[in-house]
Amino acid sequence: MISTLLITNFIPILFFGELLGDLTFILKIFVLMGVFSYVMNHVGKGPLGVFIFALISWLVIFDYFAIFGSIYILYILLTFGLISVIIDFMFITPGPAPKAPGMGEPVGSGKDFTSRIGGPPLLRR
Repeated sequence: MISTLLITNFIPILFFGELLGDLTFILKIFVLMGVFSYVMNHVGKGPLGVFIFALISWLVIFDYFAIFGSIYILYILLTFGLISVIIDFMFITPGPAPKAPGMGEPVGSGKDFTSRIGGPPLLRR
């Protein structure tokens, strides 16, 4: 009884490889759509465009997908701007900005501003 309960609870874990296969298939569909869009916009919809589309699709999807799939994922991340956020976190270090000589502190509020110019306009003389 306990062994069958444990086996039935852990069966979904065994199908994780199939999930990766499905994700790879979906990624191949998106790569195919990207190749189709690129070729049809740059070459045209004639016989030459269809031939180039078929050739590039065969190379990208079946022969060299390990290379082009990872490049396409990086391209998608770059398009969505996630890589720029990662670059910001990795290469831009936080720290105070250097002050130029003669520069005061920035104005923080209206009260601070009125105290700098000598009070409210109606009370100044």
